[in-house]
Amino acid sequence: MAMRDITDLMNAYRECSRNLWNVYFSKRENIGGALDAFGQIRELLFESLVLDELYYEGDADAEEAAGPVLMVVPRSRSPILIRRPSDDGNRYWDAVKDMVVGPDEITLVFLDYFDFYQVPLTNLYYCRCRVVRFPNHPEYEGREALVQALDVTVYYDEPPEDPAAA
Repeated sequence: MAMRDITDLMNAYRECSRNLWNVYFSKRENIGGALDAFGQIRELLFESLVLDELYYEGDADAEEAAGPVLMVVPRSRSPILIRRPSDDGNRYWDAVKDMVVGPDEITLVFLDYFDFYQVPLTNLYYCRCRVVRFPNHPEYEGREALVQALDVTVYYDEPPEDPAAA
């Protein structure tokens, strides 16, 4: 499988989402309804702006229909926030303080963009990821983590070309 750098594609989706929320949804009187509607719109935006570009050569197979695996790789040593477990339904990003990771130290899979603030405006400052592999800290594997969106490269594992189609 070839790794395809889709950082520009993901940044376009991030910017479109951010702008759409900040300009058209963030000032609505019914903010709860706006958040619900915007969540649905973001799913469609991701499908249209990212997935359709990844699968442009034909129909998605069963594996792709479940969603592609998008790898998030820090460009250099970057700050990371790791989610700590909690039973109260909230997300706490303080499992460890002042941690930085380099591109060869951790394996992250993209989940979504995230910002601590949505109202009134959001920047979608972070990539929310799942920690897949972290040899120096295996206790954090499987947890969610935040890394600054502008400090990462996002890759897509392209499926191998079908030799019969050539």
